[in-house]
Amino acid sequence: MKINPVYVLMLIGLLVLVPLARKIQQRPTAFYGIAENQDIDLSLEHAVMVKRILVKEGEAVKAGQLLMVLERTNIPFLRASLLQEKKQLDAERQELLTKNNNRREELNQAQAAAAFELENQLTQLLAQQAQNERLLAGLESVSTSAIAKETPEITALKAEQATVTQPYILQKNNLQKETKAELNSLTARLEKIDLELAELEREFQTLELKSPIDGVIGKVNFVPGEQPSSRETLLNIYRLHPDQVTTYIPEGQLTSLQLGDSLVVRSIQDQEYVISGQIIGLGNKIRELPIRMRRDPEVQAWGREVLLKIPDENALMQGERVLIEQIID
Repeated sequence: MKINPVYVLMLIGLLVLVPLARKIQQRPTAFYGIAENQDIDLSLEHAVMVKRILVKEGEAVKAGQLLMVLERTNIPFLRASLLQEKKQLDAERQELLTKNNNRREELNQAQAAAAFELENQLTQLLAQQAQNERLLAGLESVSTSAIAKETPEITALKAEQATVTQPYILQKNNLQKETKAELNSLTARLEKIDLELAELEREFQTLELKSPIDGVIGKVNFVPGEQPSSRETLLNIYRLHPDQVTTYIPEGQLTSLQLGDSLVVRSIQDQEYVISGQIIGLGNKIRELPIRMRRDPEVQAWGREVLLKIPDENALMQGERVLIEQIID
């Protein structure tokens, strides 16, 4: 029986291509990513004047290193406002003390007048009673007990005399409490102003802008003598090496990725340099891939955004394009 060579070749092809196909299927699925951190913009919450700049663009700096010396520009205005407020509070305090002294003097005079009036009335009644007693003493028909009896008017005046000063004493006590409360409030406000003035004096000396990270100075936006407004970026700083990679998984390669999964990050410049990246962010919708992440820049593509955390110590450059690999079983 003659064997057709075509069938032999087909059999050999199958024996070669099936293992090859399996091997290809097990190769990493790769897509591009960008290793890059966002620049850190350094600014202040208030207007300042730049006194000195101690770094230049492109210079590597350490965390805590002094970058700029600045000065608050609104401090004279704030100081003047606080001093004016303090002057007004001092005037209110003096006015309160004067008002309290005057009111207390009025109450003292009213108390003395009321007591004097009762004392005068009582003296007159007692004098009249004494005169009546002398007249009655000459009459033999009047008993001694009748002569010595105190009149109801005198008894009532003596009772009133014991309580006439109580309303004035109560008013003076209430006045003292009210005045003390107002004085405490004014004193607290004055102490707060003194603290604010002291803080302004401290800030007026110098303000120092220090680097929050180890990194490289990006753009310096001002020169000495200029006055940036509040929240205006003074300079920016970026890390020498990235610690994050942004990538997009193309639609055709979407898998059941989860937070915490690891992917392989490979340098395109040095194919032998490989590090691990852990997923710390997953996009919630499909987006168009940036041009640098497309296999063919001319062909539009879409995918799911994925953010990877890579080791802080690495050899990648900021903005470097890398290859992200995932093994599909």
